[in-house]
Amino acid sequence: MMARMNMYLWIKLIVSGKFRTCARFLLLSLVFLMAVPTAWGLPVDGIYSAEVAVNNQADAERRRAYREALQQVFVKVTGEQRWLQHPRITAAVSNAENFVAEVGYRSTGMDAWIDVRFDRQQIDGLLYEVDIPVWDRNRASVLLWVTVQTADGRREMLGSSSDHELLMQARLFSAQRAVPVLIPLLDLTDRRTVSAEQSWALDVQALRTVGQRYGADSVLAGRMLVTDSGDVVGFWQFLFRDQVHVFDHVNTDLQAYMGYPLDQVTVRLANHFGLVLSEFEREDEVSVVVDGVRDLASHMVLIRYLESLSVVRDVRVTALKGESLELHLRLAGTRLHLTEFISLDRDLMPVNFELGSVDTDVLHYRWTR
Repeated sequence: MMARMNMYLWIKLIVSGKFRTCARFLLLSLVFLMAVPTAWGLPVDGIYSAEVAVNNQADAERRRAYREALQQVFVKVTGEQRWLQHPRITAAVSNAENFVAEVGYRSTGMDAWIDVRFDRQQIDGLLYEVDIPVWDRNRASVLLWVTVQTADGRREMLGSSSDHELLMQARLFSAQRAVPVLIPLLDLTDRRTVSAEQSWALDVQALRTVGQRYGADSVLAGRMLVTDSGDVVGFWQFLFRDQVHVFDHVNTDLQAYMGYPLDQVTVRLANHFGLVLSEFEREDEVSVVVDGVRDLASHMVLIRYLESLSVVRDVRVTALKGESLELHLRLAGTRLHLTEFISLDRDLMPVNFELGSVDTDVLHYRWTR
């Protein structure tokens, strides 16, 4: 049921979206959702590519497009725009053609775009060299819950069927920054979980509950007032793990409003999950016990899953006892990094420790896939 709900949500996003790049990103996410029961952390594609409008195919215009595309990619990979001011990143952008792996053109009528894919190893290598965090493609999902009050006092909770400028901005941001932003259905179940009064009050418990329904790793909830003069005043809460981050944002332009709150949470998630070279150099080893491995197929899937994590360098099976598998993992980072990356998928549920506090030599999990 949860899988069908999430697929329906993303289908509505795709149908109602007006941007090609957003639709492409959401379609890729939809393919992933067909294979998992909940949203949770979502693997996103296209992090190392970008599409830029061009006037022609002349060399100068192509080089300009390369620079613009590489800037977009650096922001997606790191999660933060501030790194564009780093001298090494600035120098790399100036010579963007050196990072290009593949180029494609498309046109519709009078409009033309260049689609540029950059070399991942080169980009990651540069970022690691200067200790700038690299954000893995498996990214924490954000449920966006918004209530808007107009100057005449009317309030509206925005859902996937709402035709509202703020949601269009959110969808575009999701595509441009490679952040899985979920829009609620606002069906009867949602409205029972979060009433209009709770939505306006930003009731933390109700928002956490609806976040669990969508399998969201975090919730960004806001109440916004559009004044007679057109100013937009918003109060926001970002719920991530057991923390509640509160901030406000005022803008005179409704069409540019959502960039700031979404950027705020993106930076926080990138800082939490991003890895830098100095952390990779802090190698660690840890023993892991996994219960619920019932057959050979589950055994193989578990091993492949662990090997796919960017923080894991080597997986070795040390013992098999009934439905429990004992493993030894060599890490490119710390065991805390490992537990954080695993938490994005919910395939492994911790048994003997709390997330964010790892004070044991043996990590005990239950396999739930």
